[in-house]
Amino acid sequence: MKGGIAVTFAEKLDFLMNITQTSNSALAHAASLDASYISRLRTGKRLMPKDNHMIQGMAIFLARQLKEDYQKRALLDALKLINLPGDSGLLADEITRWLVQDGENSTQQVGRFLSSLSGIANHSEQVGQSDDSKPYFPEEAVSIYYGIEGKRRAAEYFLSEVALCESSQTLLLFSDEGTAWMTEDPTYARRWAELMIRVLSRGNRIKIIHTVSRDLDEMLNAINQWMPLYMSGLIEPYFYPKKRDGIFKRTLFIAPETAAVISNSVGDQASSAANVLYRGRDAVASFAEEFLQYLRLCRPLMRIFTAREREECYATLAEFEHGQADTLIKTESLSLLTMPEPLLMQILKRSGMDEYGGSSLHDARYQCFLENLQSNHFTELISLPDVEAVKSGSVKVSLSDMLGAGAVYYTPEEFIAHLEHILALLESFDNYHIHLIDNSTEDRYTVYAREELGVIVAKTSQPPVVLAINEGNMTAAFWDFLKSTVDEKAYAALDKAKIITNLQTYLIKLKDHRNEQ
Repeated sequence: MKGGIAVTFAEKLDFLMNITQTSNSALAHAASLDASYISRLRTGKRLMPKDNHMIQGMAIFLARQLKEDYQKRALLDALKLINLPGDSGLLADEITRWLVQDGENSTQQVGRFLSSLSGIANHSEQVGQSDDSKPYFPEEAVSIYYGIEGKRRAAEYFLSEVALCESSQTLLLFSDEGTAWMTEDPTYARRWAELMIRVLSRGNRIKIIHTVSRDLDEMLNAINQWMPLYMSGLIEPYFYPKKRDGIFKRTLFIAPETAAVISNSVGDQASSAANVLYRGRDAVASFAEEFLQYLRLCRPLMRIFTAREREECYATLAEFEHGQADTLIKTESLSLLTMPEPLLMQILKRSGMDEYGGSSLHDARYQCFLENLQSNHFTELISLPDVEAVKSGSVKVSLSDMLGAGAVYYTPEEFIAHLEHILALLESFDNYHIHLIDNSTEDRYTVYAREELGVIVAKTSQPPVVLAINEGNMTAAFWDFLKSTVDEKAYAALDKAKIITNLQTYLIKLKDHRNEQ
């Protein structure tokens, strides 16, 4: 919660259930839902239902539980009303409106994140010309700076000094205070990025603990902002998996051999908080130990792979695909997982990558895919390319950038062979599904989500980067984003026979064009 105020659907539902002393099972029974589903809604592991009737049903039950004066006062403050309606039906309407007022929804936030991700270039190796003469840096053991401008100045002094150090070190960064100080002023944001690039270019590494209790939009913006730096391979991101109240906030920027910037605030008090820059070795060591104690309670937020780490990337991908779970996947063209092995070997050889040991790896992944189909759904979202694009050889092989030789494109015959194999899978496996989606713009990303297990997000524009994420809220957000790309009615009542007919018709068009050549 921001400043103790419920702002997300999960926080609002949790607030209502707490003040009415409603259990998961009681609400589930009243709304004809599963108790585990209510639990996931309440913790944010599942996002707000799209069906307002479902939310209305929960609101009706909760409105009837508001019997005590203290409960009504708490709700009155939360809803910012002068008086609560006396009629329980009208009160349920007010609660429903409050629950669904969540600003930009998660699918829009994820879509905007993916669009921004596609355009990110790797600036981490493009360190600009900079003046390495020693800037002003306070010599005192302790210096204090106040408010937003103070935080900016303290952070700049801190990074400037680290960038000038002769020996490299691992910086320890954590903040659950707001990020506006870093992002609102474009001039300062550029200066901050330049200093971070300079710090990394000197061989320093970073361990950073992200705050996933921030709202989803702020979290995705933070990842996007850090992405050019992540692509250096020198940053390890973590998160604390348990819920925190968000009232008392803290910032720890620590260079163990140099200095530390520390600040504390309550709620949204950061605009007037003190930011303290420490240089004393004992003080810095004490703060480093505090960070490391917290880090022991954290988990990796994501693993980041560039083309340099393709073997580690594919090993992680194979690990991700073990375990039973429903799957949604959207790629630039057709998923590599559904490509028959002889076709993959043909493409690798044609592209000069026949020395790449992809055969055994692909076979293991494919067998795992077939095993998962025995008990779980695998749904692929496909936007069929224009026939002329296939004919001209301009349809990219999904994730081919990560194979080590740049982007690889299908020949018309290869694309037809892959699509024919997908058609055979559709006809052979009840749990394999295709949704044909319209896509007016070229998406330069892959999203591969396994429900409640994790998500693989790949930026496929140059330079490519793959993110492997298993944090629950982000996994749920990407899952819901993929579902939102399909018409809701079509997703709920998939007409498999119609999809097969559409694919067969499309293949006929491709083959007719091929025969005309």
